[in-house]
Amino acid sequence: MRFTGLAKLAVTAVMAGATALAAPAAAQAAVPVAGGAPVLVNGEAGCTLTAAGYDSTGAPVAFTAAHCSDRINAPVFLRSDPGAGVIGTVATRNEILDYSVIRLDPAIAVPVRQPGISGRGPAPEFGDVVCKDGMSTGHTCGITWQRDGAKFWSQACAGYGDSGGPVTRDGRLVGLLSGGHMPPGAGPVGSVGPLLPSCFHAAQSPFFLPALAYSFDAIVTDATDRNWPGRGFRMA
Repeated sequence: MRFTGLAKLAVTAVMAGATALAAPAAAQAAVPVAGGAPVLVNGEAGCTLTAAGYDSTGAPVAFTAAHCSDRINAPVFLRSDPGAGVIGTVATRNEILDYSVIRLDPAIAVPVRQPGISGRGPAPEFGDVVCKDGMSTGHTCGITWQRDGAKFWSQACAGYGDSGGPVTRDGRLVGLLSGGHMPPGAGPVGSVGPLLPSCFHAAQSPFFLPALAYSFDAIVTDATDRNWPGRGFRMA
């Protein structure tokens, strides 16, 4: 059977249309992941990311608090975009400095820098004003009361779900938010445990339980010294 020129063009157009309909849909673009993002770790703990970027091997990673999960390989989801699926898994954790490194899935998540963050800085000293970002209480600031090695305490209001959130000073990342604790020698109140207490309620006074954070520089140094994922971390 032979086709005229016009018939051949018609058949070609129909076949091209069928091919287009049969073509697979384009892969979904990777979702941006940055410090301050709310996450769900192991399907249970709502926490906040400290920062996202790349380690010395070029692997995409992010940081959050170690107490957000008690096991390696725990899956991590974005609370703001659960449909994205598992964005990564907990690769390693250090309970002493209360940090976890999340190995991000490059097919699903791409590290980006948190808006307003110009880089990293050293841990703050007494009197420095620091700010924190967290899933529960957002952006809050307060004075630094004490520094003890890698640990420091501030009046930056924090609540449940803020764990792991970035602590900044003058636009530079200086710490990872850990929990609500009184500084050593500050009185009998003591620790309220690893989870953060709420500082927003009707009877809130100007002075609430200080929030504990760890120097982010100390955290990166620790991961590097141990040759763990996250070693040599550089922000996106």
